[in-house]
Amino acid sequence: MGVLQKLTKQLRWAPARYWFYLREGMTSAVSVRDPADGETYKFHADSLHAFQRGKEFLTKEPKTIEWLKKNVRPNDVMLDIGANVGTFSIYAAKHMSSEGRVYACEPHLPTAVQLLQNVAANGVNDRVSVVSVAASNVDGFFPFKYKRWRQGASGSQLAVEGGIDLQNNVGTELKSAMRIDSMVEKGLIRTPNLVKIDTDGLEIPIVEGMKGILQGSNRPRSLLVEIQPGELDAQTKLMTSCGYRLAEKHQLTADGQGAFNAVFEPA
Repeated sequence: MGVLQKLTKQLRWAPARYWFYLREGMTSAVSVRDPADGETYKFHADSLHAFQRGKEFLTKEPKTIEWLKKNVRPNDVMLDIGANVGTFSIYAAKHMSSEGRVYACEPHLPTAVQLLQNVAANGVNDRVSVVSVAASNVDGFFPFKYKRWRQGASGSQLAVEGGIDLQNNVGTELKSAMRIDSMVEKGLIRTPNLVKIDTDGLEIPIVEGMKGILQGSNRPRSLLVEIQPGELDAQTKLMTSCGYRLAEKHQLTADGQGAFNAVFEPA
């Protein structure tokens, strides 16, 4: 290829190349300083959803932050199921020593990428393990239905018995799913001291898939679980059968409607 041909080819792709360079350079980032601990938390934001989660993570669910402050110990193992872009995983990790570990489970692939970026940006790679497998009550491969593609979006669902059948979806992936008990039995994760579950509808099946660790000798000392409308009795009954009691309820909206968080502790 002659010099002129090479130059012509390069010029042909120049507009596209510079457009992508410009787009990469315009990626937003959020920094939030917590006056209570003096820590600064950094989050990439490739969508408005991700930007809002980073910007509001200390104020959107203040009771969740209180739960973390009260319960996280330096050498703890925390399991964050439905970690999204990692706000709570990173908060917990920054209050742990190098012996601590957070397993951040997030099956939504665009969001999991943002989660990985946030873990790196906050310098907690040694304490946070990102797990893009879907927690469930069964092991295998199942349809994972995306409600939205955007990073930080919520509402996507794994199509298993006991979950929500998401009819209006933008795409479906064949996703690896696994019980938490299986993850522990196979040595993929350590038994957690703390568990947070926020999956927009799959909380009961996920708890069913971790009954082994909940009834074990080294069981979690506290679980924060999102409760969907109408599911409190079923979730409480399940937790009671595993030897846990309902300790607290945290409303997520000013009007007290919709989903809320519940804290369960050993009875």
